[in-house]
Amino acid sequence: MKSYYTCLMILLGTLFTAQAQLTEINGVSKKSKPTNVRLFKVAYGRIEEIANATPTTNGAFNFKFKPDYKGYYLVGFGDANTGSQDKFKLYVKGNDKINLVLTDSSYVLNGVNNKENQVLAQWYNFTYKLERKTVYFNRGRRGFDDFFPMLANVTDKAQNWCLGKETGNADFDELMRNTVNYDPAYFALTLLLYPTASKPNEENYTDYVKNFNADQFLKNEDLYKFPYGANMIQNLVAFKNKGLNYSFDQNILSIPNDKLKGEFALNYAGIAKSYTKYKETVDNYGKYFLTDDQKMRADVIAAKMNIYKPGAPAINFTYPDITGKEVSLTDFKGKVVFVDVWATWCGPCIKEIPSLKALEKEFHGKDIVFMSVSVDLDADKGKWEKFVANEQLGGIQLMASGWSKIAKDYKISGIPRFMLFDKNGNIIDVDSPRPSDPKLKDMLNEWVNKP
Repeated sequence: MKSYYTCLMILLGTLFTAQAQLTEINGVSKKSKPTNVRLFKVAYGRIEEIANATPTTNGAFNFKFKPDYKGYYLVGFGDANTGSQDKFKLYVKGNDKINLVLTDSSYVLNGVNNKENQVLAQWYNFTYKLERKTVYFNRGRRGFDDFFPMLANVTDKAQNWCLGKETGNADFDELMRNTVNYDPAYFALTLLLYPTASKPNEENYTDYVKNFNADQFLKNEDLYKFPYGANMIQNLVAFKNKGLNYSFDQNILSIPNDKLKGEFALNYAGIAKSYTKYKETVDNYGKYFLTDDQKMRADVIAAKMNIYKPGAPAINFTYPDITGKEVSLTDFKGKVVFVDVWATWCGPCIKEIPSLKALEKEFHGKDIVFMSVSVDLDADKGKWEKFVANEQLGGIQLMASGWSKIAKDYKISGIPRFMLFDKNGNIIDVDSPRPSDPKLKDMLNEWVNKP
């Protein structure tokens, strides 16, 4: 009997401890267009959704969960693919009560909240204008006239911002000291490296930008604690090596921390246009995939890229030619097929036309088909037809009517893209050399002469 009561007390104690670790977030969404509120965790510098809630008619929502770690979580709108926009950092350690109100562009604490989130909210309010100017650059007035004064105001005061704001939670206080260092860097690089026609005058750079040291952020894994950490690695490397014309190899070797080298390589592998380029990246830099998370993500990328592996069956497509006849890739079994994905508005595409014509002439009469697939919109069909006629384009000319099946199936997000398929309808390379590259001629000779 005594043993029974002992076990019962242990069980009750375990249940009580587990319940005590639960964090509860109660909020009200005042978003002008009602939508689900989502809860995210930070996983190795990326955000992952862990729950979502549909607000009641008065906007109320609630999350109750046991946190995996002590640190930043996010509450807000949109999915993980939209990055940190419309998502707000909260500090969670377990056994928390967090109360807040969400609006279209911000959040406000209300009711009972712990010291940590009160300090974090003060920092959020202090940096609000700078964050809106940079992270939300696509929603407001672009330009740099007011950016540098905003940045200087934040970075000058950030050095001593944490003084007198200690919470008694040593873990949070250290994280907060990192936050006032990392957030301004993230804000600044996001805008400075955004690809716009308007570029900042370096004479207007503040001392913070002039003396910016990317390596202080790249030397350890503290970036993993922040929702923007993984993306920031790319920006830090780009800013550090700005103007040096570095290759990918040189960029990755400029990162002092091996785990962050792995993140940089994984990002590159994930956007590879072909299995060949993916495998080349993994073969050279897979040694930096050091964490279980990195190895798992590499396996996921590999599974997705396998369909583009040399020798894998091509993904067929069918589009109308210049006469309106439906033509498929599979119509040309028994011949090598070179595919050029292009558009009449694409300058780099048009630049390749003379080299493409030269190859067509040289390989005339051989077992090869040159196929051009335009991603011009239906509204521009007349323009496409006129261009084909005026430029006397040869080969098979097809109209894909925008970024349709071929773009989705072959992960084409930019043009020109060139692809090569063998006589059996299998992939040789879905990101082959351009017509102006001598390597392409060698590849064509090799595959045309194969049985």
